[in-house]
Amino acid sequence: MAKKVRIGVIGVGGIGPSHIRGYMEVAEAEITAVCDVNRDRAQAAEEEFGIPNVYLDHRKMLAADVVDAVSVCTPNNTHMGISLDALDAKKHVLCEKPIAMNGKEARRMVDAAKRAGRILMTAQSMRYSGSARFLKQTVESGRLGDIYYAKAAIFRRAGIPRGWFQDKKQSGGGPIVDLGVHMLDIMWWMMGMPKPVVALGATFDHLGTAGQGMGGWGVGYKPGKFSVEDLGVALIRFADGRAAGVEVSWATHTADAFFVRLFGTKGGAELYPDLRLFEMVGDTRVDVTPHPSETDGYAGETEHFVSCILKGQKPISPGSQSVVIMDMLDAIYKSAATGKAVPVGGK
Repeated sequence: MAKKVRIGVIGVGGIGPSHIRGYMEVAEAEITAVCDVNRDRAQAAEEEFGIPNVYLDHRKMLAADVVDAVSVCTPNNTHMGISLDALDAKKHVLCEKPIAMNGKEARRMVDAAKRAGRILMTAQSMRYSGSARFLKQTVESGRLGDIYYAKAAIFRRAGIPRGWFQDKKQSGGGPIVDLGVHMLDIMWWMMGMPKPVVALGATFDHLGTAGQGMGGWGVGYKPGKFSVEDLGVALIRFADGRAAGVEVSWATHTADAFFVRLFGTKGGAELYPDLRLFEMVGDTRVDVTPHPSETDGYAGETEHFVSCILKGQKPISPGSQSVVIMDMLDAIYKSAATGKAVPVGGK
Protein backbone atom coordinates (compact mmCIF):
# COMPACT_ATOMS: atom_id res chain seq x y z
CA MET A 1 0.00 0.00 0.00
CA ALA A 2 1.37 3.36 -1.01
CA LYS A 3 2.20 5.86 1.70
CA LYS A 4 -0.54 8.41 2.28
CA VAL A 5 -0.02 12.16 2.32
CA ARG A 6 -0.29 13.35 5.93
CA ILE A 7 -2.50 16.43 6.12
CA GLY A 8 -2.84 19.10 8.81
CA VAL A 9 -5.72 21.58 8.75
CA ILE A 10 -4.96 24.92 10.38
CA GLY A 11 -8.09 26.82 11.42
CA VAL A 12 -11.29 24.84 12.01
CA GLY A 13 -13.75 27.57 12.98
CA GLY A 14 -15.04 28.42 9.50
CA ILE A 15 -14.11 26.79 6.20
CA GLY A 16 -11.70 24.31 7.81
CA PRO A 17 -14.26 21.52 8.30
CA SER A 18 -15.06 21.66 4.57
CA HIS A 19 -11.39 20.96 3.87
CA ILE A 20 -11.41 18.10 6.37
CA ARG A 21 -14.45 16.52 4.72
CA GLY A 22 -12.82 16.94 1.32
CA TYR A 23 -9.64 15.15 2.39
CA MET A 24 -11.69 12.37 3.96
CA GLU A 25 -12.92 11.52 0.45
CA VAL A 26 -9.34 11.17 -0.86
CA ALA A 27 -7.97 7.65 -0.47
CA GLU A 28 -4.35 8.86 -0.72
CA ALA A 29 -4.74 11.39 2.12
CA GLU A 30 -4.77 11.00 5.89
CA ILE A 31 -5.67 13.88 8.22
CA THR A 32 -3.11 13.53 10.99
CA ALA A 33 -3.51 16.89 12.75
CA VAL A 34 -5.70 19.92 13.27
CA CYS A 35 -4.74 23.26 14.73
CA ASP A 36 -6.76 26.19 16.03
CA VAL A 37 -5.97 28.97 18.49
CA ASN A 38 -9.33 28.24 20.13
CA ARG A 39 -9.07 25.10 22.26
CA ASP A 40 -12.80 24.33 22.11
CA ARG A 41 -12.86 24.48 18.31
CA ALA A 42 -9.76 22.33 18.02
CA GLN A 43 -11.10 19.68 20.38
CA ALA A 44 -14.51 19.72 18.68
CA ALA A 45 -12.83 18.93 15.35
CA GLU A 46 -10.78 16.20 17.01
CA GLU A 47 -13.92 14.56 18.37
CA GLU A 48 -16.08 14.98 15.28
CA PHE A 49 -13.54 13.70 12.77
CA GLY A 50 -11.37 11.41 14.92
CA ILE A 51 -8.10 13.24 14.27
CA PRO A 52 -5.14 11.96 16.34
CA ASN A 53 -3.12 15.16 16.89
CA VAL A 54 -4.47 18.52 18.08
CA TYR A 55 -2.49 21.75 18.41
CA LEU A 56 -3.17 25.32 19.49
CA ASP A 57 -0.01 26.65 17.79
CA HIS A 58 0.71 25.80 14.14
CA ARG A 59 4.45 26.15 14.72
CA LYS A 60 4.38 23.31 17.24
CA MET A 61 2.46 21.18 14.76
CA LEU A 62 5.03 21.86 12.05
CA ALA A 63 7.93 21.15 14.42
CA ALA A 64 6.38 17.82 15.46
CA ASP A 65 6.70 16.57 11.88
CA VAL A 66 3.30 14.85 11.84
CA VAL A 67 2.22 16.34 8.49
CA ASP A 68 3.50 16.53 4.92
CA ALA A 69 1.09 19.28 3.83
CA VAL A 70 -1.34 21.78 5.34
CA SER A 71 -4.54 23.59 4.54
CA VAL A 72 -4.50 27.17 5.82
CA CYS A 73 -8.08 28.10 6.76
CA THR A 74 -7.52 31.03 9.11
CA PRO A 75 -8.39 34.78 8.92
CA ASN A 76 -6.97 36.49 5.85
CA ASN A 77 -4.34 38.54 7.67
CA THR A 78 -2.69 35.33 8.94
CA HIS A 79 -2.47 33.52 5.57
CA MET A 80 0.99 34.77 4.66
CA GLY A 81 2.65 34.19 8.03
CA ILE A 82 1.31 30.67 8.52
CA SER A 83 2.04 29.70 4.91
CA LEU A 84 5.62 31.01 5.14
CA ASP A 85 6.15 29.01 8.33
CA ALA A 86 4.82 25.87 6.64
CA LEU A 87 6.92 26.35 3.51
CA ASP A 88 10.02 27.01 5.62
CA ALA A 89 9.27 23.66 7.30
CA LYS A 90 9.18 22.05 3.81
CA LYS A 91 5.43 21.42 3.85
CA HIS A 92 3.13 21.77 0.85
CA VAL A 93 0.45 24.45 1.30
CA LEU A 94 -3.17 24.74 0.20
CA CYS A 95 -4.16 28.27 1.27
CA GLU A 96 -7.71 29.55 1.38
CA LYS A 97 -8.66 32.53 -0.73
CA PRO A 98 -7.72 35.31 -0.75
CA ILE A 99 -4.20 33.94 -0.64
CA ALA A 100 -2.95 37.08 1.12
CA MET A 101 -3.87 40.63 2.07
CA ASN A 102 -2.34 42.11 -1.09
CA GLY A 103 -0.17 41.37 -4.09
CA LYS A 104 3.07 42.08 -2.23
CA GLU A 105 2.32 39.42 0.38
CA ALA A 106 1.28 36.94 -2.31
CA ARG A 107 4.61 37.41 -4.08
CA ARG A 108 6.49 36.66 -0.86
CA MET A 109 4.56 33.40 -0.53
CA VAL A 110 5.26 32.36 -4.12
CA ASP A 111 8.97 33.12 -3.70
CA ALA A 112 9.06 31.06 -0.49
CA ALA A 113 7.44 28.09 -2.24
CA LYS A 114 10.07 28.25 -4.99
CA ARG A 115 12.88 28.30 -2.43
CA ALA A 116 11.36 25.39 -0.52
CA GLY A 117 10.61 23.35 -3.62
CA ARG A 118 7.07 22.83 -2.37
CA ILE A 119 3.58 23.36 -3.80
CA LEU A 120 1.68 26.54 -2.98
CA MET A 121 -1.91 26.18 -4.20
CA THR A 122 -4.84 28.51 -3.66
CA ALA A 123 -8.24 27.14 -2.65
CA GLN A 124 -10.16 28.72 -5.53
CA SER A 125 -12.87 26.08 -5.16
CA MET A 126 -15.04 27.32 -8.03
CA ARG A 127 -12.44 26.09 -10.54
CA TYR A 128 -12.89 22.52 -9.34
CA SER A 129 -16.59 21.88 -9.87
CA GLY A 130 -17.58 19.54 -12.70
CA SER A 131 -19.51 22.33 -14.43
CA ALA A 132 -16.57 24.73 -14.31
CA ARG A 133 -14.17 22.16 -15.72
CA PHE A 134 -16.59 21.33 -18.54
CA LEU A 135 -17.05 25.00 -19.41
CA LYS A 136 -13.29 25.60 -19.32
CA GLN A 137 -12.80 22.75 -21.80
CA THR A 138 -15.61 24.14 -23.98
CA VAL A 139 -14.00 27.58 -24.09
CA GLU A 140 -10.58 26.11 -24.88
CA SER A 141 -12.07 24.06 -27.72
CA GLY A 142 -13.02 27.30 -29.50
CA ARG A 143 -16.70 26.43 -29.59
CA LEU A 144 -17.69 29.85 -28.17
CA GLY A 145 -15.10 31.78 -30.16
CA ASP A 146 -13.21 34.63 -28.50
CA ILE A 147 -14.54 35.49 -25.02
CA TYR A 148 -14.37 39.26 -25.27
CA TYR A 149 -16.38 40.09 -22.12
CA ALA A 150 -17.34 38.36 -18.90
CA LYS A 151 -19.67 39.47 -16.13
CA ALA A 152 -20.30 37.97 -12.72
CA ALA A 153 -22.32 38.94 -9.69
CA ILE A 154 -23.29 37.78 -6.24
CA PHE A 155 -25.97 39.85 -4.51
CA ARG A 156 -26.98 39.02 -0.96
CA ARG A 157 -29.91 40.85 0.53
CA ALA A 158 -28.85 40.10 4.11
CA GLY A 159 -25.63 38.09 4.19
CA ILE A 160 -22.96 39.97 6.13
CA PRO A 161 -20.81 37.30 7.82
CA ARG A 162 -19.97 37.49 11.51
CA GLY A 163 -16.62 37.88 13.18
CA TRP A 164 -13.33 38.87 11.59
CA PHE A 165 -14.92 39.29 8.12
CA GLN A 166 -16.22 42.70 9.25
CA ASP A 167 -12.82 43.94 10.44
CA LYS A 168 -10.64 45.37 7.66
CA LYS A 169 -7.43 44.78 9.61
CA GLN A 170 -8.14 41.04 9.67
CA SER A 171 -10.01 40.56 6.38
CA GLY A 172 -8.53 43.19 4.09
CA GLY A 173 -11.99 44.12 2.83
CA GLY A 174 -15.62 43.10 2.51
CA PRO A 175 -17.41 41.31 -0.34
CA ILE A 176 -14.78 42.37 -2.89
CA VAL A 177 -12.26 40.22 -0.98
CA ASP A 178 -14.70 37.54 0.18
CA LEU A 179 -16.81 37.04 -2.97
CA GLY A 180 -15.17 39.15 -5.66
CA VAL A 181 -11.99 37.08 -5.43
CA HIS A 182 -14.04 34.06 -6.57
CA MET A 183 -15.81 35.96 -9.35
CA LEU A 184 -12.67 37.57 -10.74
CA ASP A 185 -10.76 34.31 -10.57
CA ILE A 186 -13.33 32.18 -12.38
CA MET A 187 -13.86 34.76 -15.16
CA TRP A 188 -10.14 35.40 -15.63
CA TRP A 189 -9.43 31.66 -15.71
CA MET A 190 -12.20 31.01 -18.24
CA MET A 191 -10.88 33.81 -20.45
CA GLY A 192 -7.41 32.25 -20.56
CA MET A 193 -5.87 34.53 -17.92
CA PRO A 194 -5.19 37.66 -20.02
CA LYS A 195 -2.95 40.38 -18.61
CA PRO A 196 -5.00 42.93 -16.61
CA VAL A 197 -3.91 46.52 -17.15
CA VAL A 198 -6.43 48.84 -15.49
CA ALA A 199 -9.24 48.68 -12.92
CA LEU A 200 -12.15 51.00 -12.16
CA GLY A 201 -13.97 50.28 -8.92
CA ALA A 202 -16.46 51.65 -6.41
CA THR A 203 -17.39 50.48 -2.91
CA PHE A 204 -20.25 51.30 -0.54
CA ASP A 205 -20.95 50.63 3.15
CA HIS A 206 -24.40 52.10 3.82
CA LEU A 207 -26.11 49.04 5.28
CA GLY A 208 -23.29 47.42 7.19
CA THR A 209 -22.34 50.56 9.09
CA ALA A 210 -26.01 50.99 10.03
CA GLY A 211 -26.13 47.50 11.51
CA GLN A 212 -28.35 46.14 8.76
CA GLY A 213 -27.99 43.05 6.59
CA MET A 214 -26.32 40.73 9.08
CA GLY A 215 -26.26 37.04 8.13
CA GLY A 216 -25.38 33.81 9.85
CA TRP A 217 -22.05 32.77 8.32
CA GLY A 218 -18.73 33.34 10.03
CA VAL A 219 -16.87 32.65 13.22
CA GLY A 220 -18.99 33.60 16.22
CA TYR A 221 -17.28 36.54 17.84
CA LYS A 222 -17.57 40.30 17.48
CA PRO A 223 -14.63 42.11 15.86
CA GLY A 224 -15.77 45.61 16.80
CA LYS A 225 -16.81 48.37 14.42
CA PHE A 226 -17.89 47.39 10.90
CA SER A 227 -14.98 48.71 8.80
CA VAL A 228 -15.37 47.19 5.31
CA GLU A 229 -17.63 47.69 2.31
CA ASP A 230 -20.96 45.88 2.01
CA LEU A 231 -21.16 46.30 -1.79
CA GLY A 232 -18.49 46.64 -4.43
CA VAL A 233 -18.39 46.89 -8.23
CA ALA A 234 -15.49 46.87 -10.67
CA LEU A 235 -14.50 46.75 -14.32
CA ILE A 236 -11.17 45.21 -15.33
CA ARG A 237 -9.64 46.01 -18.73
CA PHE A 238 -7.09 43.58 -20.19
CA ALA A 239 -4.08 44.29 -22.40
CA ASP A 240 -5.74 42.70 -25.45
CA GLY A 241 -8.82 44.94 -25.17
CA ARG A 242 -11.12 42.43 -23.49
CA ALA A 243 -12.89 43.23 -20.21
CA ALA A 244 -14.58 41.69 -17.16
CA GLY A 245 -17.14 43.20 -14.81
CA VAL A 246 -17.96 42.14 -11.26
CA GLU A 247 -20.64 43.19 -8.76
CA VAL A 248 -20.76 41.71 -5.26
CA SER A 249 -22.65 42.48 -2.08
CA TRP A 250 -23.18 41.18 1.42
CA ALA A 251 -26.21 43.40 1.93
CA THR A 252 -28.44 45.25 -0.56
CA HIS A 253 -32.09 46.15 -0.88
CA THR A 254 -32.61 43.74 -3.77
CA ALA A 255 -33.24 40.07 -4.48
CA ASP A 256 -30.45 37.55 -3.99
CA ALA A 257 -28.64 36.74 -7.24
CA PHE A 258 -25.65 34.70 -8.39
CA PHE A 259 -24.38 34.38 -11.96
CA VAL A 260 -21.28 34.08 -14.12
CA ARG A 261 -21.68 34.88 -17.82
CA LEU A 262 -19.28 34.66 -20.74
CA PHE A 263 -19.80 36.57 -24.00
CA GLY A 264 -18.07 35.06 -27.03
CA THR A 265 -17.92 35.79 -30.75
CA LYS A 266 -19.47 32.40 -31.65
CA GLY A 267 -21.54 31.75 -28.56
CA GLY A 268 -21.99 32.53 -24.91
CA ALA A 269 -22.33 30.68 -21.64
CA GLU A 270 -23.68 30.90 -18.13
CA LEU A 271 -21.98 28.95 -15.34
CA TYR A 272 -24.32 29.91 -12.50
CA PRO A 273 -27.08 29.57 -11.44
CA ASP A 274 -27.19 26.79 -14.05
CA LEU A 275 -24.72 25.68 -16.73
CA ARG A 276 -26.01 26.76 -20.15
CA LEU A 277 -24.57 27.46 -23.59
CA PHE A 278 -26.09 30.02 -25.97
CA GLU A 279 -25.37 29.38 -29.65
CA MET A 280 -26.63 29.90 -33.19
CA VAL A 281 -27.53 27.11 -35.62
CA GLY A 282 -27.98 28.93 -38.89
CA ASP A 283 -30.42 31.72 -38.10
CA THR A 284 -31.82 29.95 -35.06
CA ARG A 285 -30.87 30.73 -31.48
CA VAL A 286 -30.17 27.53 -29.53
CA ASP A 287 -29.82 27.09 -25.77
CA VAL A 288 -27.90 23.99 -24.66
CA THR A 289 -28.01 22.59 -21.11
CA PRO A 290 -25.03 20.26 -20.53
CA HIS A 291 -25.08 17.79 -17.65
CA PRO A 292 -21.44 17.03 -16.75
CA SER A 293 -20.52 14.79 -13.86
CA GLU A 294 -20.66 17.16 -10.92
CA THR A 295 -17.92 17.46 -8.31
CA ASP A 296 -18.05 19.48 -5.11
CA GLY A 297 -15.49 22.28 -5.31
CA TYR A 298 -13.91 21.52 -1.93
CA ALA A 299 -13.67 17.80 -2.64
CA GLY A 300 -12.24 18.56 -6.07
CA GLU A 301 -9.57 20.93 -4.82
CA THR A 302 -8.39 18.71 -1.96
CA GLU A 303 -8.21 15.67 -4.25
CA HIS A 304 -6.25 17.70 -6.81
CA PHE A 305 -3.87 19.06 -4.14
CA VAL A 306 -3.01 15.55 -2.96
CA SER A 307 -2.61 14.36 -6.55
CA CYS A 308 -0.20 17.20 -7.31
CA ILE A 309 1.90 16.28 -4.28
CA LEU A 310 2.09 12.62 -5.22
CA LYS A 311 2.59 13.07 -8.96
CA GLY A 312 4.58 16.31 -9.06
CA GLN A 313 1.91 18.06 -11.13
CA LYS A 314 1.35 21.80 -11.40
CA PRO A 315 -1.87 22.83 -9.60
CA ILE A 316 -4.87 24.11 -11.54
CA SER A 317 -4.89 27.11 -9.16
CA PRO A 318 -1.22 27.80 -8.30
CA GLY A 319 -0.28 30.58 -5.94
CA SER A 320 1.46 32.39 -8.79
CA GLN A 321 -1.89 33.02 -10.48
CA SER A 322 -3.34 34.36 -7.24
CA VAL A 323 -0.69 37.08 -7.31
CA VAL A 324 -2.47 38.51 -10.37
CA ILE A 325 -5.86 38.21 -8.66
CA MET A 326 -4.53 40.11 -5.64
CA ASP A 327 -3.10 42.78 -7.94
CA MET A 328 -6.57 43.24 -9.41
CA LEU A 329 -8.16 43.48 -5.95
CA ASP A 330 -5.51 46.01 -4.86
CA ALA A 331 -6.25 48.15 -7.92
CA ILE A 332 -10.02 47.95 -7.39
CA TYR A 333 -9.72 49.23 -3.81
CA LYS A 334 -7.30 51.98 -4.82
CA SER A 335 -9.67 53.04 -7.60
CA ALA A 336 -12.60 53.08 -5.18
CA ALA A 337 -10.61 55.26 -2.77
CA THR A 338 -9.37 57.72 -5.41
CA GLY A 339 -12.31 57.78 -7.82
CA LYS A 340 -9.94 57.14 -10.71
CA ALA A 341 -8.98 54.24 -12.95
CA VAL A 342 -5.86 52.56 -11.56
CA PRO A 343 -3.15 50.47 -13.30
CA VAL A 344 -3.03 46.83 -12.23
CA GLY A 345 0.21 45.26 -11.01
CA GLY A 346 3.49 46.28 -9.56
CA LYS A 347 5.84 45.13 -6.85
